[in-house]
Amino acid sequence: MNFSKKKLIFFLLPLIIILWSIYFFNKDIFQLQTLFSNIEIIQNFIFHNFYISIFIVILSYSFLIICNFPIASLLSMINGFLFGTWIGGVISIVGGTIGAFGVFLIAKFFFLNFIKNKFLNKYSHIENYFNKNDLELMILIRIIPGIPFFLQNLILAALGANNKKFFYTTLIGLAPWSFIFGSLGQGLEEIFVNKTELSFSLIAQPEYLFPLGFITFLIIMIILFKKKFK
Repeated sequence: MNFSKKKLIFFLLPLIIILWSIYFFNKDIFQLQTLFSNIEIIQNFIFHNFYISIFIVILSYSFLIICNFPIASLLSMINGFLFGTWIGGVISIVGGTIGAFGVFLIAKFFFLNFIKNKFLNKYSHIENYFNKNDLELMILIRIIPGIPFFLQNLILAALGANNKKFFYTTLIGLAPWSFIFGSLGQGLEEIFVNKTELSFSLIAQPEYLFPLGFITFLIIMIILFKKKFK
């Protein structure tokens, strides 16, 4: 291990321990029950501090992704609940990309050989496919559901993905699901906070129809690309 890597470990390790400690000893803060019990306070703060709120939520989203928060889709729904489909979706894309990039860089720099031995030895065909179609596979890993988000970042680190390509494909790959879950979150806000009756007229609005169209498109793409990947 070279001297620069040792210095970086000496700097980052305490920071990582502090971040994980904050998360694990304060998990109750990140529960849905906490959100709903303080919803009026939160919405009032957002109303009076809109841009600061967006900045705080992006940082929080990134932080939770780095800490391996188990359900990233739930975070995206909360963003839609608080900010609506479009702004909430953009927050999820930006925050998710920053958090994923952080995990990717840490894994690639410190744990590359370990991850390769752990995950890729049994699936050498994935590495061969990646070497020929890196951009395609990087987007597919994001779009096709089933692989946990944290694990996606580790796999791409093990495959030796280019930093810039990782960043941009993550932005693109997160977009469909971020808007879909943001739309679902806004639907919850309409139903539970504004007491709107669930009806076709509620669903038949652009902010809901557009993500539903995304879902249809994704299903078609998944079917096509799964056949190709096999």
